[in-house]
Amino acid sequence: MSEKDIGRIREDEWFQRHEKELLEKARRQREERLAREAARAQAEELARLREQHWMRCPKCGHEMVEIDLEGIAVDRCTYCEGIYFDRGELEDLLLRRNVQRAGFFRKLLGLDR
Repeated sequence: MSEKDIGRIREDEWFQRHEKELLEKARRQREERLAREAARAQAEELARLREQHWMRCPKCGHEMVEIDLEGIAVDRCTYCEGIYFDRGELEDLLLRRNVQRAGFFRKLLGLDR
């Protein structure tokens, strides 16, 4: 084998190696782009669903309004009149009731003077 043939073989090896690196880099970039696009599409879908269902009754789908229930803002359906609590609102309401109930019994027993 001549030096010219050896040089050509080395050149071919170099191009193959670099072509493989370029293809791998392009694949990674494509996967990253697709992942970004999927995340953006998912965020857009979530925003669309949130807007579509915002203040809508989970039972009948009609509009809901916020009402005051013993100092706690709860959601009430304008059609079926169902009342819906956000996270923590029911617990707050029950705790207030317990405090009021305890106050009533303390007054009844004469302990609250």
